[in-house]
Amino acid sequence: MSKSLAIIPVRTGSKRLPGKNMQNFFGKPMFVHTIDHAKSSGLFDEIHVSTESEEVARICEGEGVKPLFLRPNDLATDTATLQSVCEYVISNYELQDSYFDAFCMLWPTAPLRLVQDITASFSLLSDDIEAVVSVTDYDLPVFCAQRIDASSKLEPLFKDMLRLPSHDLPKVVCDSGNLCWVKTEAFKKHRTWLPPKLAGYHVPRTRSVDIDTAEDWLYAEFLYQRNIVGKGGE
Repeated sequence: MSKSLAIIPVRTGSKRLPGKNMQNFFGKPMFVHTIDHAKSSGLFDEIHVSTESEEVARICEGEGVKPLFLRPNDLATDTATLQSVCEYVISNYELQDSYFDAFCMLWPTAPLRLVQDITASFSLLSDDIEAVVSVTDYDLPVFCAQRIDASSKLEPLFKDMLRLPSHDLPKVVCDSGNLCWVKTEAFKKHRTWLPPKLAGYHVPRTRSVDIDTAEDWLYAEFLYQRNIVGKGGE
C-alpha cells in the first residue's frame, strides 16, 4: 500500500506582504486553510508543515498536525529553494524510518484551492507520470508578449505568431502556485519537483490566486467570498 506525505511550506519572512501566512483569512491564519484541505482529502499518511517558527508550530499542534521538526533558519530565507526544503523534510522523515512513495507540496498562499483539486491531481499519477503540477491560463495572450527597450521601442518575442488568429495558437499554461504531486524516487533521482515525466492539472484562474502582495490578498478575499463562502463551505 502506497504512502503519501503532504508538505506545506510556511516560512514567516515574507517581504512583499509581511506575515501573510499568519494573517487572518476568513476566521483563521491563511495557512490553516491548506491544513484543512490536506486533512479533508484523506490521502495523506502524514501532514508536515515545514516552518522555522515556534508560533506556527503551536498553531499546527492545535490543528492536530504538530511538526516533528522545525526547518533550520538557512532554509527559511528568500534564497532558499523549495527543492532544498523538500529534500530536508524527506531526509528527516527517512532518518526516523518513515518512507513515502509520493509527496504533495501544498502552497499555503493558495486558500482558494478545493479538496477535489488535491484528489483529482493525485489520480493523474501513473507509471508514465512522475509528477503533477497545478497549472492555469495566462492572464493575457502570451504570444502577444513584446520586449520594450530603454527608448520605449517594442520587439515581439514571438514574431511568427503575433498576427495569428487565436484558434491557430497552441494552448499554453503556467504553474499556478497551488500544488504539486511528486513521486519520491523521481524527486531524488532528478533533484527537482518538476521531473521529466510531468503532467499538468488545470485549475481555473478563479481558484489560482497565489497570494504574494496586498493586491493579491484583496482579490483572493473577493474570490473566496464568492466561490466558497457564498456556496456554504469549502
